[in-house]
Amino acid sequence: MPRVPHPQQVNFIKAKQENKPILKGRSVFHTTKYLIIQSNTGLSVYQIKTTGNSLIRTITSYIQLSDENQTITLDFSDIDPTEKIEIIKKAAKYLKKETRSIVFKSKFEHIGLVLFEPPNIKVGIVDIIPPPAKLQDQVQRAQKQGLVRKETKFQIKTIDILKEIPPTNYPVVFPCSASTGKKLIFLDADAQKIRNLNKPITIIGCPVTFETIKELNPKIPMQKIDVCPTHYARKETTKNDFYIVRCCRASIQGTQMYSPKTKPIIALEWEPTMENFLDAIYQGALIKNCANSPF
Repeated sequence: MPRVPHPQQVNFIKAKQENKPILKGRSVFHTTKYLIIQSNTGLSVYQIKTTGNSLIRTITSYIQLSDENQTITLDFSDIDPTEKIEIIKKAAKYLKKETRSIVFKSKFEHIGLVLFEPPNIKVGIVDIIPPPAKLQDQVQRAQKQGLVRKETKFQIKTIDILKEIPPTNYPVVFPCSASTGKKLIFLDADAQKIRNLNKPITIIGCPVTFETIKELNPKIPMQKIDVCPTHYARKETTKNDFYIVRCCRASIQGTQMYSPKTKPIIALEWEPTMENFLDAIYQGALIKNCANSPF
């Protein structure tokens, strides 16, 4: 559920006619990513892409996020527009089935925006244990706090990496020391030890883990056991609209998007915030419902 853009990303313009506004080629301030269009009959909301390197940019493409029947306005003048979770909690009280955008007036005379995915979205979650599954906890907290639509369905799969340890005489390497109290070798704590190993190892991890081991010890033979949540999501047969996972590569490079046109998978960093998680739900729904989206 919802995305709350920073107020500097939101611009408000008046349309000269009731018809769909012509946005391509229009000039906007460089921080603008969302346009609220006011016509004689109401408000509509668009997401835009721009080109240029100066303070003023030119719109190159856009998609409509909500029409006038899907957009409502509220007064949140007692709330700082950057308090995103607080805004979501308050906005959710006014949410109707058809609502896709809430335009609100907030403190400091800012115009803010809350964007909602459609109802009845099916979200697949694939996560690693131990330690306890972070994404599963975020699903439960989001539901309890009313941060997701009641109709949103979650299907949660957890991978117990301790059960992936095969019978072996080789040293076993795990990516993270928080994953178990067992006497194993951990990539995050034992990098120097791995660098000095001169015998084969069994490594339980993902492509990033395998690459890192090779950087530390290029000649070491490895038995690789892949527990990458993204790879598990690709193999899932349950019909979800999209998947959310945690990913080592995302921890290095930022949120990753895989196979958006077939089976969308949004990979978050290993310690995502609640805001990251909620934004991933909105992004997944946007990709699912706007197949030709440039975003």
